[in-house]
Amino acid sequence: MVFAVRVIRKLTEEDFEKYVPLIRGAFPDTEFDLPVTGGNLRERFVMAHNQDNSSEFYGLFEDETLLGSMRLHHYTMNVFSHPLPVGGVGLVAVDIMRKKEKVGRDLLSYFLRYYREREVSITLLSPFRVDFYKQLGFGVGTKVNQYRVNPSHFQNRGTKKHIIRVTELDQELVLDCYQRYTELTHGMIAKTEMEAKLMFADPDDHIVAYKKDGRIEGYLVFKFKRLCPEDNFSAYDLIVKEFIYETPEAFSELCTFLSSQADQIQRIILNTQDEDFHHLLVDPSNGYDNLLPESNIQIHQTGVGIMYRIINVPKLFADLSDHNFGGKTLTVEIRVLDKLLPENEGNTLVHFQGGRASLLDEGTPDVTIELDIANFSSLIMGAVSFQKLHDYSLVKVSDPRFKKELDQLFQPVQKPSCMTSF
Repeated sequence: MVFAVRVIRKLTEEDFEKYVPLIRGAFPDTEFDLPVTGGNLRERFVMAHNQDNSSEFYGLFEDETLLGSMRLHHYTMNVFSHPLPVGGVGLVAVDIMRKKEKVGRDLLSYFLRYYREREVSITLLSPFRVDFYKQLGFGVGTKVNQYRVNPSHFQNRGTKKHIIRVTELDQELVLDCYQRYTELTHGMIAKTEMEAKLMFADPDDHIVAYKKDGRIEGYLVFKFKRLCPEDNFSAYDLIVKEFIYETPEAFSELCTFLSSQADQIQRIILNTQDEDFHHLLVDPSNGYDNLLPESNIQIHQTGVGIMYRIINVPKLFADLSDHNFGGKTLTVEIRVLDKLLPENEGNTLVHFQGGRASLLDEGTPDVTIELDIANFSSLIMGAVSFQKLHDYSLVKVSDPRFKKELDQLFQPVQKPSCMTSF
């Protein structure tokens, strides 16, 4: 009996003849963020393949038949104020005739080893199915809340005199603002050269910014969505794509700008990972008039955001040797379970001195913890507390007396925040 051999390799230009039907079957009626508009879809993907140095397309072939594909993204992410190289994956697609044949699992295994071999310690993705990716060791990150706000419920602070419409002359200032925000925000991903170009390429996008003394300190990227009936000129929603601000003054004037759109806009739709955003709004209700038990008003819809996966535990602690883990001093043995990536499974002995981590080859730990790689990834990224994992019986502790210290050790100043789509 002869078994077909599976090969995963980078796509060539010729492969995109097979790629487009595959991706269309996996993502019907989907618009794709590509570096050019116009032309047929194959031409646009080929342009992305040739022009975007920050991403690569890979396919899984069986006897030269394309069964699945993915797009790898080479990113730099702020991890607790440390700019680290990370690997992202998107557009994971499987031929609809070859589902349930572990094509997706094989692609993801290749993706993880691809970046591990390049000494990257963190990978990430935006999930289409949380359970599937959790089984592959990805941990849930920060939730995303979608608000549908009446414009008048943004507080009008009285002035928007520094708000400008962004022109070509301001584009570098906008990117500088994003970069400064990224450097201060855990989980943010630096824009690639291609993403910077795409930011100003869509004619349907509008960008306004807070500009003072020649410096942009906040901006909004948004577009309008026409509602039915189509002949009603005031029946629009305003979709916020990016909302960046560095100062309370910039934030206030941008909110005043949004409030001023009430005459023509029905709802402002905004996705945010800010858990306290509802405190800003006069009325955060979403307009659906849904009541939860005990007459609690629904204010937003919630989704799972980015999922993270650590692919090299010792390398991660080496990467974060300058990070302060809660100012604690103790030695912890971390036992990580990782079925998909056995080379990542095992015990890591870490000594924390005043919060600074260093790896030990041998020694006696003060305490040992054991958990699977998905929960460890969520924990180390600051998306969940040690105390909650313990409450949910998702982590084992050799000595319960250290629970409080361990919670303080892994307690983040910020949960990860990410605005990058991939």
